[in-house]
Amino acid sequence: MDPVTHAAIGMAVSKLSGNGIVMSNPMTIGIVAGAVFPDIDIVMQKWGDYAYLKNHRGVTHSILGIAISALVISAILKLVFPAVNMLELYLWSALGGLSHVLIDLFNSYGAKILWPIIKKKFSLSLLLTFDPFLLGLIGGYIFSSGVFQNIFIGLVPIYLVVRAIMRLGSARGLAKIFGNDFKSISLLPSLTGFFRWHFILETDRYNIVGEKNMLCRDVRIIKKLDKLQDEALDKVVLSQLGEFFNEFTPLSHIACEKKGSIKRYIFIDMRYYIRDNFLHHGVLEMDKNNRIVRQSFNPYSMKRSCPIAT
Repeated sequence: MDPVTHAAIGMAVSKLSGNGIVMSNPMTIGIVAGAVFPDIDIVMQKWGDYAYLKNHRGVTHSILGIAISALVISAILKLVFPAVNMLELYLWSALGGLSHVLIDLFNSYGAKILWPIIKKKFSLSLLLTFDPFLLGLIGGYIFSSGVFQNIFIGLVPIYLVVRAIMRLGSARGLAKIFGNDFKSISLLPSLTGFFRWHFILETDRYNIVGEKNMLCRDVRIIKKLDKLQDEALDKVVLSQLGEFFNEFTPLSHIACEKKGSIKRYIFIDMRYYIRDNFLHHGVLEMDKNNRIVRQSFNPYSMKRSCPIAT
């Protein structure tokens, strides 16, 4: 989620815990600092998009990362507030960090919560990276009192359940439309509307990327991507770019085009489709002897190339 939402959730946790929202209270500071700290991995942007997106939602978003960051935050606060119990500071800071990771699990980008034991990102794919409705409910709870604050905080789990029901209903509707002619269906919140769900349907021969509108039961096919059959595909998948994409997204597709003696393999992250194109790509080029001559990660646009050493 975005930093504002994380900070708001940290303040809501502080209010729920009975510590209140008083920034002179070290417990409140610990919770809010813990709630925003995991996104410290943005410092990796200094080394470019490839370094940042490779590490984002990784170490700092794991249980281990939360444990370490809570120790750092509580140690700093102990220096400022020497009379406060260190263990209590640590537990509240860790709770703030846990709130960050748990809410990140609800959007489609996910988080490596079990790193380094399991390096894959886990995701429930119920919310967008920025969800104004959720932020409104959290804000309502923070700035209200009495019965109104209870209504706002009670609506948060109800909202998540409603999103889960919407997702399940969309999956069942797609299963009826496409029958049994598919291996799996993956659904993510659409970037184009609250009642729309982005879907990736996989068969033995192709991937179908589309969008389902729950209001009018409309299904729009965005792309039908033929699965690649190529003798060099194993080497492509096991390349540095291939391994990165395998960790970066659970929903990737590989296409191929030939330019003279060069084969150009294009990795596609099928999760996000904006302005008539997929958001993230990777490009790997091989010569006629199947030697890798160039690899690049192309985030946000094919024109934005981050070379990867071969």
